[in-house]
Amino acid sequence: MLSYIEDNKVRLINKRLNPRTIQYPELQLLPQLLSGHNAVLDGEIIVLKDGRPSFPSVIRRDQCSSSKSISYWSQYLPITYMLFDIVFLDDLNLTALPFSERYDLLTQILDFSSPHLHLVENFSEGRSLFEAVKTNEMEGIVAKRKSSLYLPGKHHREWLKIKYRRSLNCVIAGYTMRSNQVNSLLLGLFQDEQLIYVGRAGSGLSESDRQILSKRLPSLAVPESMFVRSSSVGIPTAIFTRPLLTVRVEFAEWTEHMQLRSPVIKEFLTINPQQCTI
Repeated sequence: MLSYIEDNKVRLINKRLNPRTIQYPELQLLPQLLSGHNAVLDGEIIVLKDGRPSFPSVIRRDQCSSSKSISYWSQYLPITYMLFDIVFLDDLNLTALPFSERYDLLTQILDFSSPHLHLVENFSEGRSLFEAVKTNEMEGIVAKRKSSLYLPGKHHREWLKIKYRRSLNCVIAGYTMRSNQVNSLLLGLFQDEQLIYVGRAGSGLSESDRQILSKRLPSLAVPESMFVRSSSVGIPTAIFTRPLLTVRVEFAEWTEHMQLRSPVIKEFLTINPQQCTI
């Protein structure tokens, strides 16, 4: 989230260049924390739940549009702006400065006393940091060259996002179609012999996978869902199957509704479906 602070006013713009000022009224305090400076700051919006960032909670906040809902959720799901860079300061364009200098400047000009503002710490031991992230079941780390310039809107090798991806064996118990070809797989896990829906995945399927599945899955189709809570699937066009095929899936985290966030199919397995358990 980019924040533009000018003449004691704040504008928030997300990475898709959409305005988000009204969604986060907590950040109207930024001018007070900049001691009268104008600036463009870069950071990430998070919501903490039980001491860890909650992705579903951020989405809930971001989708608020009415003043009533914004007021309600800003009270019950307060955000923290995790600041990691400064792009402009008054009339100075800082994009050509190395990251280490921009970061030092950020620490000097901002007052971080507000609970809604936090300076992202830097660590020199990346491997140790990544192990700590894994231990605490967090999303990952970003590795940055100290000498890197600020390169807006570009994919480059100066900053690397290194994600902690979890792995899980799942049962296929349904699918969706697009243009007469399998588009995604409905995934499940067994719990006390009941099949629980945990999400759907299409990423990771090759063209060959889709062709094979398009021939194989219709023969496993059943008239009704095998999932214990069919309503949780929520896909009107879903075609359900017997839970006989298994896959290994990588994913970012569990959502609050016990579904997989950003699942990717990694490989097909030849294991007993009953081994795919929560």
